[in-house]
Amino acid sequence: MKERETLVFAGGDLRTVAAARSFALEGRRVLLTGFDRYAPPSPPPPGDALLQFVHLPEQAIPQADAVILPMPYTKGGGVLFAPFSSSAMPLDAVFRLSEGAKAICGGMLPEEEERFFDYCDEPMLLRNADVTAEGALVLAGQTLPICLNGARAVVMGYGRIGKRLAAKARALGCTVTVAARKERDHALIRMCGHEAIGFGGLPEALEHADVVFNTVPAEIFSESVFARLPESVPLIDLAGGIKLQGERILPAPGVPGKYAPETAGRILKESVERILGRCGA
Repeated sequence: MKERETLVFAGGDLRTVAAARSFALEGRRVLLTGFDRYAPPSPPPPGDALLQFVHLPEQAIPQADAVILPMPYTKGGGVLFAPFSSSAMPLDAVFRLSEGAKAICGGMLPEEEERFFDYCDEPMLLRNADVTAEGALVLAGQTLPICLNGARAVVMGYGRIGKRLAAKARALGCTVTVAARKERDHALIRMCGHEAIGFGGLPEALEHADVVFNTVPAEIFSESVFARLPESVPLIDLAGGIKLQGERILPAPGVPGKYAPETAGRILKESVERILGRCGA
């Protein structure tokens, strides 16, 4: 085993840089590749001087004891999610270069090999949901011409993000209506002080909304339902489930990495640490 183990972060967003910086501050040797378009802030945060940015993946990844891929590791097309890279990073090349690593970690990474680890465990997902909910409400506040206190918010879906979003919106003074499929969720929604409806009740709820948040990845909006939404009401799509077009639809993917990259980076680091502790990297 090498005296000083090396972590290589391949691709990713600002939360990736924040997580890498935290590891470097603890004395790890940290390389980042796929970041040739990354412009560090001025003045640079403590720890940035300890990071090594290596433009060519073939020079960085083979040095890794553990390779840390983004969240999500890909957005399709057989390439790594690497928004700060000026060139595509094919996944097959990344995996081939990672053959010497003890662990390959990534968000939503399929566990096809023993050394593949999906770091999206329950603690990470819950904490990311909380950051996503807060970021969504900040976006709503920046978009609306009225205060959130007193606004009528419709939350579509009652999973991890929907639960935190409804709770935070109510704490800010919103009147919250939650649309959920399962009857058992309706009881919990009402116990938390919100109005509960099925998706069949969406058209009427939209007519009276000031802001709508979608947390459902499946398409549940038809043109006729969308037409019930007043022209002035924004629809913030956190899950990518809205396939319709319109100025009112605000796609908001990857909120943690955009809204609070330092917080999201700490969450990512802690999840990766749990994996590295298990596999000895």
